[in-house]
Amino acid sequence: MEWVFKRGRCITFKIYSTKEVADLTGVHPNTVRLYEEWGYISKVKRGNNNYRQFTKIHIYQMKLARVALPGPYPMDGALVHELVKRFAAGDSETALELAREYSSQVDSEKEKALDAINVLKKWFENDTGSKDKIVYLTRKSAAKNLNITTETLRTWERNALFKIKRGNNRRLLFTEWDIEKIKVIRLLRNCGYSIASLFNVFHNYDQNIKVSELLNLSKDNNEIFYDTDRYLEFLAEHKNRAEKIINLIKK
Repeated sequence: MEWVFKRGRCITFKIYSTKEVADLTGVHPNTVRLYEEWGYISKVKRGNNNYRQFTKIHIYQMKLARVALPGPYPMDGALVHELVKRFAAGDSETALELAREYSSQVDSEKEKALDAINVLKKWFENDTGSKDKIVYLTRKSAAKNLNITTETLRTWERNALFKIKRGNNRRLLFTEWDIEKIKVIRLLRNCGYSIASLFNVFHNYDQNIKVSELLNLSKDNNEIFYDTDRYLEFLAEHKNRAEKIINLIKK
């Protein structure tokens, strides 16, 4: 027990050892020490015997960190690591804002994944976007709409996953068909497909993607829609994580 005098009254509260915190949060004692070192839980007071003296707040911080930290993430994981550190530093307001942003980004990614899955379903019915209708004129505007970087677009183009035409003024001309291909490439890259495997299907096609070649595109011998369903489950898991974190911070 720890004793603290507050306004003339002696208040006691339980202290926990490193092993007790580890047992209560389902981790190895070394993980608890590392989390303190990395700033995922607040600094721990030491007793006269130099042993760490954890409190309830440290257990709460550990529980939040264990929900938040296992990657990978469907967006930049730095956001999640920062919210854990802000919570450990006692800045619950900023941590809550970051947790809500985490949830929002997962929602956005799910929306884009579903959009790309719908494109795939259309392709399997031999229905594709117009190859003449221009929707974007710059790489920057296309990248912003698709939530990818311009460098990613350049990399995919350099690897011949698609080829964008240029107008008389040398400006890029992204058609509906181009955007559909990029949406599907983005989805499949997030599902774990390599650029090399995608090259066999997408390289410089100006006509419809061949359904037979899409069906033959496999990863771990799984069908393409199995992998996209797994990705949606992955997003649902992160949405659930974000909501748990929000509730933990609110408490």
